[in-house]
Amino acid sequence: MNILALSILFSVFYQVPDVIASFDDKDVRNFLGTRTPYRFRYNKNDSRIKYPSCKDSKIWMIVRHGTRLPSVKDIIGMNSTLRELKYEILLKHKMGKGDLNPEQLKMLEDWSREIDGEQEKYLTKEGQDEMILLAERMQKRFPNAVKNKYNNQTFQFRYTATERAQQSARYFTIGLFDKKDAQGVIFSPAKKIDPVLRFYKHCDKWQKQVKKNPDTYTEQILYGNSGEMNKTLAAISKRLGLDNVLSLDTVNLMYKICGFETSWSKHYLSPWCSAFDQESAEMLEYYHDLKLYWMDGYGHNLTYRQACMAIKTMFDNFSHKQDPHAMFLFAHSGTLLKILTHLQLYKPESPLRGDTINRERPWRASTIDCFASNLAFVLYKCKDGDHVLTLHQERIIKLPMCESELCPLKHLQEHFHDSIYNCDYSDMCSLDKDTSS
Repeated sequence: MNILALSILFSVFYQVPDVIASFDDKDVRNFLGTRTPYRFRYNKNDSRIKYPSCKDSKIWMIVRHGTRLPSVKDIIGMNSTLRELKYEILLKHKMGKGDLNPEQLKMLEDWSREIDGEQEKYLTKEGQDEMILLAERMQKRFPNAVKNKYNNQTFQFRYTATERAQQSARYFTIGLFDKKDAQGVIFSPAKKIDPVLRFYKHCDKWQKQVKKNPDTYTEQILYGNSGEMNKTLAAISKRLGLDNVLSLDTVNLMYKICGFETSWSKHYLSPWCSAFDQESAEMLEYYHDLKLYWMDGYGHNLTYRQACMAIKTMFDNFSHKQDPHAMFLFAHSGTLLKILTHLQLYKPESPLRGDTINRERPWRASTIDCFASNLAFVLYKCKDGDHVLTLHQERIIKLPMCESELCPLKHLQEHFHDSIYNCDYSDMCSLDKDTSS
């Protein structure tokens, strides 16, 4: 299926009124986790960001790919499990069971999905739009660092060896430059082993001690088996009019497809979202956040220590006058979360646990790790020296180690000394080393 076919696929969904463009805090779309569309999160204010006696001179930005298709596993689940479930729900409602209203039932009845498994995780039309618009806004904010004329000496674009990251980079350049310039952009060759953009994929120690370690999933499993979750599964099943309680796997699939389908089109709410209310959506969101916290966040220090590989490239770039003025890197959720953790951002007061939901946590993927999530550092040349501005999801944030949002480069270099000078990937990730993870 080519890009045109994908565009058509994602423009023929059952449409619902534009009123869904704005919704209240209780709406399930606030709790879609990593499948949250970027249109719910981006900063609409794209005016130039200026500081007295300062000038934006360089930018280093890492972007999670835009909205994508599901994995093969989830595509198969849509084509089998959810298709069968759809007919069972409709039958039960005809028998007077369940709580879905006529509009929700009509959306479910009209629901049909045919996605080729070979297109798994491909960037969608919405993902293309996310990248184009993101690029346009960043250029408006930092016109000196992000020129609108392409030069391969001042711009660098890198992406991982995946279709979604490559296409995200390509559509981002369409947002930056005119058609002729965009067609002539030189992209850095994708690397099968990339210690900067996907350092965790080939960090043997992390793979063994964290990703493949059963202990990493203890809290998520505990929550999945908790009384809270059992009540949630029963309530969802009752809402759908089913006689038997659905398994967590099936409810989780509905939750993921609710997110995917809602993210694919600006005026479409997936009928599978009808299975959830605010409380149940929050439960599923937390279930996923537990895994992300322990696997990609603060659960093990090796997880975020290895992110020095990415952070180091930013400091190296800002320290050398002649390097590219604008570096744009396109990667994945696992990359962004580990870098955010390396920067000590969104850290809960205590580790997330599976015995009960932590509703006040700052570690919430729906907010910090949606589709097209991004992190940018902008170097400002000021009269009193070089300073760095940090933006997450296009919003200015103050780093925990800084006194103000515009932070002296020298101060950051001192704080991240080990990340810059003691970042030995081979040593850190070797299974031959006995150092603790």
